[in-house]
Amino acid sequence: MDKVLSVLKNSKILGIVGAILLIIGNFFSFATVKMFWVEESVSFIEGDGVFVLILGILALLIIFIDFILSKIPEGKLKFLFKLRNQKIVLIPAIISAIILFVDGSEAFEYGSAGLGFYLLLIGVIALVVYPFLYKGDK
Repeated sequence: MDKVLSVLKNSKILGIVGAILLIIGNFFSFATVKMFWVEESVSFIEGDGVFVLILGILALLIIFIDFILSKIPEGKLKFLFKLRNQKIVLIPAIISAIILFVDGSEAFEYGSAGLGFYLLLIGVIALVVYPFLYKGDK
């Protein structure tokens, strides 16, 4: 267990997994509604999932900001260097969590959660935990 925590603290694996789950969770069944012998599943991308998809891509870009900045010549786009702090990934994670819980509370009044909801939930949790565990690459 110590080795797993050591790897998570010294790498960006948790953040990458969280962002990828936030991206792909949009395409799976978010909720299933059953009414009058008819069962209908809805993916999140059909609603607010577009925003969560964009936030997932933004989180992935923030996680890889060091790599992106290494490709930019010095003196150009200086404002991007302020984004090196990995705690900025909390912004898209919290916005995604708010969207997820607002839409989830509406959808689950009449149905049940699908695989997409759980993937999005795990992705949000991973992105919220990631900046507090990450200590930098060795």
